[in-house]
Amino acid sequence: MTTARDPDWDVLERVAGGDVESFGVLVGRHEKRLLSLCRRLLGDAEEARDAAQDVFLKLFRKAGAVEPRGQLFTLLYRIGVNHCLNRLRRRRVVRFLGFADLAGAAADENAAFEPADEDAPDPAARLEARERWQETRRLIAALPPGQRAVLVLAKLEGLSYRRIAEVLGITESAVESRLFRAMQTLVRAQEKLGRGVSPMGE
Repeated sequence: MTTARDPDWDVLERVAGGDVESFGVLVGRHEKRLLSLCRRLLGDAEEARDAAQDVFLKLFRKAGAVEPRGQLFTLLYRIGVNHCLNRLRRRRVVRFLGFADLAGAAADENAAFEPADEDAPDPAARLEARERWQETRRLIAALPPGQRAVLVLAKLEGLSYRRIAEVLGITESAVESRLFRAMQTLVRAQEKLGRGVSPMGE
């Protein structure tokens, strides 16, 4: 069964042919999602906007050179992740935002990646959740860039191993390995802090 061609490639081909205004269609379709990815990787809203603009500019410049394959947003993911990781390597000091509390993840491994409930009626509960979120953020900031990227794409973007492999240009087994190592690193760090939780749900 042949997979339908992503219509975004047709738009990009028009851009490559000189229809510059058509590029706005792609920006409109994917800007919000790309901004979210950049913000989660970089941890800064203003820097994320700059990064997203750079990514769209790179795609615009490559419009006539890329080979249509799969979904165009997979290409945007790849450019975006690589661009953000390069920014992180350059600045070295990472402020990673977007992750929340790891507590309770033994019951549900994805619960650790939901935003803290700032609307909880109990002020003490809100404060505790905020403190755990800040603690987790510090732990994730220490992860190697490759592991951090896999963690973002898997747990926040909800991509399959196959899609992540396409985005990062690695094998699915490498994706699984990096994600496992990242989660295990968080487990060990949490255990040292006395929490003893297991974000892998084990």
